[in-house]
Amino acid sequence: MALIAASSEADWNVMKMREKELAAVKIKAADVDIIANELELDPKMAERTLREHKGDAIAAI
Repeated sequence: MALIAASSEADWNVMKMREKELAAVKIKAADVDIIANELELDPKMAERTLREHKGDAIAAI
């Protein structure tokens, strides 16, 4: 049981670190707007996608 709890906690820590990494990526609001409008995405989803692609709008599209 302890092994499962440790594994779950490790997964949680990895997820928190990933979120911190994504939050540190600098993006342009204009890029978020373009991606959201062109791909008909929610602006939050467009922002997340842009952050996952390290601010590269072309790669995000």
